[in-house]
Amino acid sequence: MSSEPTEHLLVTEYFHPDTASTGQLMTDLAVGLKDRGLDMTVYTGQPNYHSGENERQPSRSLHEGVSVRRIGAPQVRQSSMPRRLVNWALFTAWMTVLLLFERVERDRKVIFVTCPPFLPAAMWFVCRVRGWEYTYVAYDLYPDEPVELGYVPEGGLVHRLWERLDRQAFRDAEHVVALGPVMKERIAAKLGPSADPEKIEIIHNWEDEDFITPMAKTDNWFSEEHGLTDTFTVLYSGNIAEFHDLETLVGAAAELDDREVQFLIIGEGDNKQRIIDLAEEHGLRGDSVEFLPYQPWDDLPYSLTSADVSVVAVKEGFEGIVVSSKLYTAMAAGQPVLVIAQDDDDEARIVDQFDAGISVEQGAVEDAAAAIERWRTDPQLVERQGTNAREAFEANFVKDTAIDQYYEMLAPTAQSKVVA
Repeated sequence: MSSEPTEHLLVTEYFHPDTASTGQLMTDLAVGLKDRGLDMTVYTGQPNYHSGENERQPSRSLHEGVSVRRIGAPQVRQSSMPRRLVNWALFTAWMTVLLLFERVERDRKVIFVTCPPFLPAAMWFVCRVRGWEYTYVAYDLYPDEPVELGYVPEGGLVHRLWERLDRQAFRDAEHVVALGPVMKERIAAKLGPSADPEKIEIIHNWEDEDFITPMAKTDNWFSEEHGLTDTFTVLYSGNIAEFHDLETLVGAAAELDDREVQFLIIGEGDNKQRIIDLAEEHGLRGDSVEFLPYQPWDDLPYSLTSADVSVVAVKEGFEGIVVSSKLYTAMAAGQPVLVIAQDDDDEARIVDQFDAGISVEQGAVEDAAAAIERWRTDPQLVERQGTNAREAFEANFVKDTAIDQYYEMLAPTAQSKVVA
């Protein structure tokens, strides 16, 4: 057995300079754990989030002291679900073969995240063969997500096999990370009554409190450039996927079409064209509903603070399957948050707990419109809930708080080091 420090290997499809939220979070995590004293290595792929727009990176490099190895798995442009499936399969297979057969000189513990969806089952197999301990970080639950979306028939062979493998991956993990209480409940239900719920840690995602800070629209060049300064503005910024219920938001925009309210939807995704078509059906596109593509990284502190209210939307049935990282960004921006979700979803619980916004159920178009109209006519409510959002964010969801929790979980003597 080697006397060198244990290597903590983070396996993730996305890493710097990928602009996917998972890439940003995994970069923060690896660098933060390295800074706290863990020997960190990252195995990842080439940047490919925005259809391969990022420049190709060297196969081996250092990022802020973290050793990064990029595998050579072939990629196709991620412009559709079938193409993403190809990338996911190639990445998972390539990484599996590499980890099964590479020579390792010292003790290793593996940390992996559910990107791509097939990775947990593959890493469970690898770690079982190699005798490595591992930590399973659940950013999404599979096969729950494709079953809810109708891609995988519930109760079919694929569903049952995938569920069995995923359950075993949870059971054999040294640690399991859930992003909220509802997600923890779903994982515990998967494991059954014989499993130890104590090994499921709740560690929320985060935002960099120095990168996103509240900003008045009158001081924001992005608000000025897009004509938002003098108009009450509702912002959705991020992935426009099938599990994001923006249909309710567009419905609310139609209800408020005769009011001075501007809706700005920034981002890309499989469901974007459907949302554009819906806005056009209501005669809203180019008028009260505007669409923009993803914004450059350096512009995000301005685009994300350019509105009066931010939106987080989750499709019904996804309670505990996903927890939107947009919630923490919206709270960091110091804006009230309109959460479109079930009352008992993690996102709704948080904004209700801290009086940081208003939650409405999916499809409740009139309730969403009423919430926006209430904010529009009550600037004091906007200010109070926006202040509450930022204060709750600073107390609970900043980067250092989350990474300290990971460190305490992963390092045997972490508590004394963190306090010191």
